[in-house]
Order: sequence, then C-alpha cells, then structure tokens
Amino acid sequence: MFPRSASMAIAATAIIATTSQTVAGGYSHAASCYEQVRQPAVYRTVHEQVMVSPGGKQVEIIPAIYGTVERQVVVRPASVSWQVVPAQYAWQKEKVLIEPARKISRVIPAITRTVHRQVMVSEGGWGWEWQVIKGRKVLCKVQRPPVYQTVAETVVVQPEQVVYEVMPAQYGYEKRQVMISPERREKIVIPAEYGYVSERVVVQPAQKRVHHTPPVYRTVARQVLVQGESTAWRPVTNYCRGKGRY
Repeated sequence: MFPRSASMAIAATAIIATTSQTVAGGYSHAASCYEQVRQPAVYRTVHEQVMVSPGGKQVEIIPAIYGTVERQVVVRPASVSWQVVPAQYAWQKEKVLIEPARKISRVIPAITRTVHRQVMVSEGGWGWEWQVIKGRKVLCKVQRPPVYQTVAETVVVQPEQVVYEVMPAQYGYEKRQVMISPERREKIVIPAEYGYVSERVVVQPAQKRVHHTPPVYRTVARQVLVQGESTAWRPVTNYCRGKGRY
C-alpha cells in the first residue's frame, strides 16, 4: 500500500501521461501502469469500561415508635389568700388612783380666857353742873371723883396655830378592757393539687436510612477507526508490455 501522498503523485503522473498520449493522438508504449483501487477502512479492537448501571440511592423511612406514659399535671395551682384576724381583748382589774396624796392644813384656835379689871371711865375733876338749892336752880362748880368701871376682857393664853397633816393617796380598783393582741392579717397558703394524665410520647423518632447502590461497570470491546476508507493506486503489469488503448 502506497502512502496517500505517493498515490496522489502517481495519479497525477498518470493523468499527465494520459493527457500526453491523447495529445499525441493515440497509442504509445507505457513504461509502467497503475490502476485505482479502494482501500477499506482500518479498524482495531479496543476494550473499555462502560457503565451498565449508574447506581443510586434508596431512602428507607423508618416510622416513629410511640408509647404511653403517665405525667403529673397541676389540676389546681397553689394560691395565697389573706384573712383578717380581729384584735383580742380581755377584762382586767387595775388599781387606779382615786385621790392623790395631799397636805392639808388645820387651824388650832387660840386659847383665851376672860379676865375682869377696873378701868377708869372718867378721870373726874372740876366741872359745872346744875343744882337746885333752896328751891333755886343754880349752876355750881363741883369736883368730881374719878369714875371706874369693871370690864371683862378676853386675853390669849395660847395663840392660834396652823398645823399641816399629810393625807395619803386613795386607791381603788376598776375593771377595764385591755388589748391582748392587735388586729393582724394572716397569710393562708393553699397548696397545689396534682393529678396524672396518660400521654402519647415518641419513644423513637422517625428515621431515614439511605441505601447507596454503586454504579455497575463492565468491559466491552468495540471497533475504533484507525484509518478511514481511501483510494490508492497500484501498479498494473499485464497492460504495460504491449500496445493498447489506455
């Protein structure tokens, strides 16, 4: 097999030669002859990995698992209230002051007695008085004696005195109401009340499991084109020894 370039060169030479013969008008003795032949395509077998199955993944859903549990709940919450406790009273006897101690004064009267004594009422002396002498009223100068009179007189034997005396306080008892404890607010705590309820709970949540399938490959043989179909020139020996029309 000639290379493609050589074949083309020979073909060109043959064409030139033919043209020369035609121009010369006919037949000549050929030194060499060639015929055009078709060269089939050349293939070779190659082995390669091809994917039969691309593989993939499969998701498996595992459902949740449920159970029942008892749970304590508040039926009534705790509360606080306030209660007013009234004041507490009682009766008791108490010593009270009726009259405070005091100092009083007392008068001791004076001690007196009555004494009699002569007192001169008139000193006497000379004076004029009317007299009737021998039937005749005449004014006479006469001497008069002193005139005394007994009088009673109170004299103080012991003078009046003021003495002081302390009078003690006077006490008594009276019943009166007293407060034992004042009014107050009392805190009352009412505890919470609890109960139990059944409740559905998740024991195990739902899950997903992914299963992966790997791709599948296999080795296949295929023909690959090494050289395509071509046209070539090959020498022809039988026609080039005598004369003939080319």
